Amino acid sequence: MVSPLALRRIRLLLDVEIELERLRARSEVLTGFGTIRGRRVAFCVNDPEVAGGSLSAEGMERVSKLYELAAEEGVPVIYLADSVGARIYEGPLSLNGVAKAYRAMTVASSRVPLLSAVIGASVGGSAFMVASSDVIVGNSGAGYIFVSGPTAVRRFGKMDVCVKELGGVEVLRALGAFDIVRSDEIGCVTALREALSYLPQHVGELPPVSESREAESLELERLPSSDDEFDVRSVIRSVVDRGSFLEFGEEHSKNAVVGLARVMGRPIGLVANQPAIKSGAIDVEAAVKMARFVMLCDKNNLPILTFVDTIGFEPGLEQEHGKLHRHGAKLLHAYATSEVPKVTVLLRRAYAGGFVSMCSKGLGADHVIALSESEVMVQEPRLAAELVKRSEIEAASPEMREEILKAFAEEMRSRYAGGEKLLNLGVVDAVVEPRELRAEIWRALDSLLESYAKRLSVSRKRPLFPV
Repeated sequence: MVSPLALRRIRLLLDVEIELERLRARSEVLTGFGTIRGRRVAFCVNDPEVAGGSLSAEGMERVSKLYELAAEEGVPVIYLADSVGARIYEGPLSLNGVAKAYRAMTVASSRVPLLSAVIGASVGGSAFMVASSDVIVGNSGAGYIFVSGPTAVRRFGKMDVCVKELGGVEVLRALGAFDIVRSDEIGCVTALREALSYLPQHVGELPPVSESREAESLELERLPSSDDEFDVRSVIRSVVDRGSFLEFGEEHSKNAVVGLARVMGRPIGLVANQPAIKSGAIDVEAAVKMARFVMLCDKNNLPILTFVDTIGFEPGLEQEHGKLHRHGAKLLHAYATSEVPKVTVLLRRAYAGGFVSMCSKGLGADHVIALSESEVMVQEPRLAAELVKRSEIEAASPEMREEILKAFAEEMRSRYAGGEKLLNLGVVDAVVEPRELRAEIWRALDSLLESYAKRLSVSRKRPLFPV
């Protein structure tokens, strides 16, 4: 008999019908096929009432087969995790089964969307499978995820920690372990169903189109001056369909905003600097957050809309010692290797490596739009003055130093500030006012998507790398 708990979770996930593939009585993992809003999906659900949901060799064999069948048929796979990890008393057989299932999952990732939710426990092999999913949802009410539990930490790390301290969803959400967090099982499953609505059935299709809605705020007349902070979500709301923005990682690396949305009913991926935090500076965590999301979009045929408003990469000892050069390169690499349509919007400031890495024309943007007052600089103007005019500043009187800084900043802005100047230099393709932005974005996306759809094939894409 399937436990009432596992059966309830499956029924929450699916529409009505359930096909349980080769189900064994009291199995720790249930696999099968069903539908979500009429779309066929595969599912894998741990049953914690059977040996804590521990992963047996027999259960992992069925999980492997499920991923193989899903990849062949071209249907998304959804995993509801509630497992304490490999089954200890099966020894290497359980471990080998986990490895086989993970390999099957990785192969399937090159063909179909993978979505996971940490409903309860997700330990060891289960944690690795969750981490390799396209979309990861966490249950802050009861979920936790880690590779080694409190007992192992106590033995090897000489530290006493509880489950929640070590891997509780509420703790790890701020560290970027989850794309979406909800407070209970129902919320998690609802989030999975919603996220799926933005994704294709497989890599040979575009995501499904929904009914078009007007933007939430159509009257974006003017942005604040470049020295003022503002929330980039106000721009997002003026562009995407009303109520369609599903933000990912909202509690993590708040100087970057990413998420799924729709424009005229078409699903897109959205990447943005957040000028309300650190003036939109890109640090290690922001670079990794945005890079992973760009790769997710590329795998799932989601056009990428990028909003740029940044002073560049964040300077500092901590950032450089944190290998900012390596992690920053992940963002450049993700954009440079992506094949989906890419539209970039320069809002106000696009300085230094920030301009380069945020899907600039040279990095592969198909269409770059500049607002009329946007500016692109190799360095923030006053910092540039301190570098270029160093000897002159050092020789000047204190009163004159400020004048030198101001004069150089004005000179740089006279050359490179303003959309029309950028258009003449060939680094953007169009200049618009804020109120015209949604229409210009849609014109570009519509044309680019038509061309991209003709090039689509069912050939495999790169599996999403768990950066």
